[in-house]
Amino acid sequence: MLQRYNLQRNDQTNRLSIKEFAVLESKSRKRSTFEPLKTEYSLIHEVSYDSDSIRAAIGEGQTALISELRSNDFFPIYACAEVLAKGVARLFNGNTDPDSEVFFDDRTLLSTYVKE
Repeated sequence: MLQRYNLQRNDQTNRLSIKEFAVLESKSRKRSTFEPLKTEYSLIHEVSYDSDSIRAAIGEGQTALISELRSNDFFPIYACAEVLAKGVARLFNGNTDPDSEVFFDDRTLLSTYVKE
């Protein structure tokens, strides 16, 4: 599945918002070139976090940040959680832009799968 995450840091409310979008179309993506920016995404989930908790987790490392981002309502697979954690860390570490987008295509996981 092709997913896009909008990360937004709001310094006035001291919150981090993550909106999860996915491509829900039934068209095949078997073509060799696929342009994620020209695809229709649908909002499927939104979560919000306290920025102080996120900053503390960033200070403890990527594993702690992934644990902080995951919950019973929002539990991305580990490979996607790593991509999100890197995006969140960039957003909080000296980035003056409060918004960021992260793309994740699970086909990359399947292409690295080796059958035993």
